[in-house]
Amino acid sequence: MGIWAKWVESDGRFLYGLADNGGVEITAVRHLELLAAGSAGQVVRPGKEGVPEIAEPAPPSDDVLRDIERSWRDSELSRYEWIVTRHRDEVEMGYDTSITSEQFAELMEYRKALRDWPAADAFPEQMSRPAPPDWLVQLNQ
Repeated sequence: MGIWAKWVESDGRFLYGLADNGGVEITAVRHLELLAAGSAGQVVRPGKEGVPEIAEPAPPSDDVLRDIERSWRDSELSRYEWIVTRHRDEVEMGYDTSITSEQFAELMEYRKALRDWPAADAFPEQMSRPAPPDWLVQLNQ
């Protein structure tokens, strides 16, 4: 017994059924392969004569990559805001500080690099992201 696969253009997907739905007949094994591929992030699209085929998804657009990097940058700024606030509060109140003046300066440099990241030539290449100071990464673990 086969399974019928019909491409539905308006939905951008296949409609599967046990009865002839006007599509092409595939085996149950192939149907499972197609479902597994979709679950793994691959794309199922119509091939020759409407037969479902598995393909890799298109890479994200430049706009999407820029949005991802801006979101990451905003997240990093928020992630370390508590350290900035705590240090400024400790200084304002005349307490011993939890981080050194040098560490605070490194943190401010990192935050500036984050704010400047979208204007960098390498933006939005993830491998070129500004890197936090080592002590900061260890502090936040």
